[in-house]
Amino acid sequence: MRMRYLFGPVPSRRLGFSLGIDAIPFKTCSFNCIYCELGKTTHLSIKPEAYIDPSHILKELEIFFKREHPPVDYITIGGSGEPTLNANIGEIISQVKGLNIAPVAVLTNGSLLWREDVASRLLEADIILPSLDTVRQETFLKLNRPHPALKIERIIMGLKEFRRNFSGKFWLEVLFVKGVNDKISEIYELKQVLDEIEPDCIHLNTVVRPPAEDTAHPLNKEELMKIREILGKKATIIADFKGKAEARPSVGIEEKILDMLGRRPCTLEDIVHISGIHIQEGIKILQNLIRAGKVRYQVYEDRGFYTKIQ
Repeated sequence: MRMRYLFGPVPSRRLGFSLGIDAIPFKTCSFNCIYCELGKTTHLSIKPEAYIDPSHILKELEIFFKREHPPVDYITIGGSGEPTLNANIGEIISQVKGLNIAPVAVLTNGSLLWREDVASRLLEADIILPSLDTVRQETFLKLNRPHPALKIERIIMGLKEFRRNFSGKFWLEVLFVKGVNDKISEIYELKQVLDEIEPDCIHLNTVVRPPAEDTAHPLNKEELMKIREILGKKATIIADFKGKAEARPSVGIEEKILDMLGRRPCTLEDIVHISGIHIQEGIKILQNLIRAGKVRYQVYEDRGFYTKIQ
């Protein structure tokens, strides 16, 4: 059975081996970030809708865990859009928690936590991982290109209020784009707000995969280290995941690779690590997919990435 809503487990830099739940239609989001590895947003919205019946996701989870499967450290609700736009996310979290298999994490851009209905749906999760890339409205418009109704002040207010009401872990991510949100004066303003939000930890990230806009460039390690010093002891630079993938049979691996590349660009190393196949087999499969017009290859920041042709 081909999974429509589950993907992985994939090695995550923050969550170990993460079994993903794609809870939203492709590129349905409240932001249209210049750095997004999935490309430009095609459905810009702030209106939650019942996009997916939770019972369909539960059925896939039950099938996945009944058969032999790789290790799962977290079940993560995220995917190819903003998951809080799924009005059924609270029920999805409850059903996943009911399986009592792994902690539930939610990856969100944090843009709708000021809405009481949205915030209340997330309270049962074990970890919430929101983002906050800037505290300046001008930078917010340039970097995240939000829905016109969104203001950064309201988003910050929502993050603060949610943090006070949420009993789980609250891990906040900041993604930096060179020349956009990395000015030292802006970093100090960000620090003041982060101190008020009081996340459990702050993850510093930068552009690591081909972005939606060619103008989005990464910071180097030294630049991120300087920012980490300013933001304080809670801040850490997200490192590459070093877990060891288990060897897995190659039956149906071409379909799995296409599914993987349809969700995000991957390097050959990513594909080999996630799938457990030999590197030479991975090269052969990718060459066939390129010849078939199903996958394209591109170089970004001196690294080669494979992307599914939609």
